[in-house]
Amino acid sequence: MQNVNFIGYKCEVKVSRYAHGISPCLHLVDTEGMPIATATVNVPNLQLPPDYVVIKNYSENEGILPALVAAQIVHPTGQTVPIGHCIGYICQLAPEVAAQLPSVELNNIKV
Repeated sequence: MQNVNFIGYKCEVKVSRYAHGISPCLHLVDTEGMPIATATVNVPNLQLPPDYVVIKNYSENEGILPALVAAQIVHPTGQTVPIGHCIGYICQLAPEVAAQLPSVELNNIKV
């Protein structure tokens, strides 16, 4: 279980995958299980390694990237991707976080 402090909440990071595609998804929930934020953005046309994510660090998520980095959940790559009129930050999941990803099958190959 990975924890992070964000906007005054002690949060647990829930690791899953987006419903469409295989991209990892990071949800932050408080100590009672209530949703606080979704840290990632699904960019279906962007091909990334399976342990990479795009972090939404704008609007209601402002400050989430430094919080995730401080908690050693993600490691920034220094690369960004446009998301509408904003920027998403491409990061690699820490190995212990990536290990929590549920497996998926693509063309009968387990990923």
